[in-house]
Amino acid sequence: MNNSIKNGIKIFILLTIGISIIILLLTVSHKTWEYLKKVKFIYFLITLIFLFVYYYLDGLRVKVLTKALGYNISVFTGIEIVVSGIFLAAVTPFQTGGFPVQAYYLKKNGISYGEGTLILFMRGVLAVIFHIVVLPFIFLSYIYFFENNIIKIVLKYVIIIYPLIFVLFIILFFLPDKMIALLNILERKLFSRNGKSKNFLKKITVFLEREIKYFKDGFKIYLKKRKLILSYALFLTFISYIFFFSIAILLLEGLGVKVMHPLMIANLQFLHNFLVYFMPTPGASGIAETLFAILFKDVCPKDILGIYAIIWRFFTFTIGAFIGGIFTLKIVQKSGKNIDQILNEAPRENNIGL
Repeated sequence: MNNSIKNGIKIFILLTIGISIIILLLTVSHKTWEYLKKVKFIYFLITLIFLFVYYYLDGLRVKVLTKALGYNISVFTGIEIVVSGIFLAAVTPFQTGGFPVQAYYLKKNGISYGEGTLILFMRGVLAVIFHIVVLPFIFLSYIYFFENNIIKIVLKYVIIIYPLIFVLFIILFFLPDKMIALLNILERKLFSRNGKSKNFLKKITVFLEREIKYFKDGFKIYLKKRKLILSYALFLTFISYIFFFSIAILLLEGLGVKVMHPLMIANLQFLHNFLVYFMPTPGASGIAETLFAILFKDVCPKDILGIYAIIWRFFTFTIGAFIGGIFTLKIVQKSGKNIDQILNEAPRENNIGL
C-alpha cells in the first residue's frame, strides 16, 4: 500500500480519535455512567443487521444497474464495490478516492471504464433524486439549526462546492466536446515543447473521447430502454436509505434514551449526511463527529451525546471502511499493483500502441 494511502489512514485515525476525545471531555459527566447502565445491547445487534441490509441493497442496486447494460455481476461483487469506495473515501481528501477504484473493480469484471463510470454515476444520480425529494422538507423543518455558527460555515462551504462539482459533471459528461477542446488547447499551448508530456495528454484525450462515447450510449439505454430497471433501482435506493437512516434511532434507544420522535431523528441524520459530503478531511473525519454532536444536542442528553456520536460514526462509517479496506487490499494483491498504479491505469491500459 502506497504512502499516500498510509498517510490518509493515519490522518483519518488521528482526527477521529482526537475529535472524539474532545467531544467526550465536553459531554461526559458523573451521570454518564447511569445512562450506560441502561444500555440495551439488542438494539446494537439490530443496528448491525440494518447496516448489513443497507449494504446488501446497495450491492443489489449496483448489480441491477450493471445488468441494465448487459452485464451480470453478483450482489456480493456489488457490495465489494460499495465498501471499497467507503474505504478509499475514508483515507483521501474530499472523499474522492473511492470512485477510481470502484471503476477499476468493474473493469476487472469485464465492464469498460466508460460504462463503469456510467453505472457509478447512475448510482449517484439515484441518491441525488432521493435527496432532492427529501431535502426541501428537511430544510423547512429544521431551519433553526442554520443559526448555529459552525453549521453556517459548513453550509457556506456546501453552497460553493456543490455547484462546482455539478458544473464539472455537466461539462465532462454532457458537454464532452468542450472538455476535449480544453485538453487540445492545453496540448498545443503547454506541452508543445515536451514530447513526452504531449504524448501523454494525447492519450488522455483519446481515452476520454472513447469512454465518454460509451457513457453517452449507455445513458441513452438507461433512459430509453431500461426505464423499468431504473425505476427498480430507484426503489432500492429509497428502501436502502430507510434502513440506513434508522440507525440513529436504534442506537439512541440502545443507549437507554426513549425516542419520542423517530422521524425527527432520521431527518437529522439525513441532514448530517447532506452537510458532510465533500468535506476536505479524509472521510470527513473530525467534521462528521462535531456536526453530529451539534445537530443531535437537542434530542440526546448531553451526558451521553459524545458516546452517541462516536458509536453512530462507528456503525455508519468505520465498519464499512474497515471491511472496504480488506476488499481493497485483496484487489491490490490480485492485481500485483499499488493503489497509485490502479488509479492511473485507465489511460495507459486503453491506449497501448497509440
